[in-house]
Amino acid sequence: MITPNDFYTKLGDSIRRRREELRLTQAELGESLGLSRTSVTNIERGRQRLLIDQFQGLCKALGVSMETLLADIDAETRPVVRQPSELRRMPTVTAYLQRTLVKAGER
Repeated sequence: MITPNDFYTKLGDSIRRRREELRLTQAELGESLGLSRTSVTNIERGRQRLLIDQFQGLCKALGVSMETLLADIDAETRPVVRQPSELRRMPTVTAYLQRTLVKAGER
């Protein structure tokens, strides 16, 4: 199972890849989100967690859905299923997000 630190590191990698595809600097992305360049750096390195509304804004700024941004993480972290009964015990990215992303106002 993926740890929260691994999750945010992989999420940051996905964010960085998409930002680079769009040829945006960290400062430009931060400005569009109302965040500093340092905050974007920390998000991309998995050091800063996002509020759910920040994550939604980030996806909008990058022109992708949350599902698209998380697709790489989901594909990399799912274990190989050897028994059909194992499927019920496997977490989905959506369930993981519900447990780990900080909700707006809960700091």
